[in-house]
Amino acid sequence: MFEGIMATIFFAIFILLVWALFSHIGDMARRRDHNPWGWWFLSVAWSPFGSIFILWAFFPIKNESI
Repeated sequence: MFEGIMATIFFAIFILLVWALFSHIGDMARRRDHNPWGWWFLSVAWSPFGSIFILWAFFPIKNESI
């Protein structure tokens, strides 16, 4: 019983972390006036952390008011 509850909690935390990671990628893309869908697909195909690094290193923020 306890193992099932813990597995469910860890699964929910994992889903929450994945959602937060992809939300961060979408926010970074929007701040740089890019379509987030392309970056989300690239993140799935390549690496979410690689996409974050590429956005951070090579694309300046276009709109500072966000």
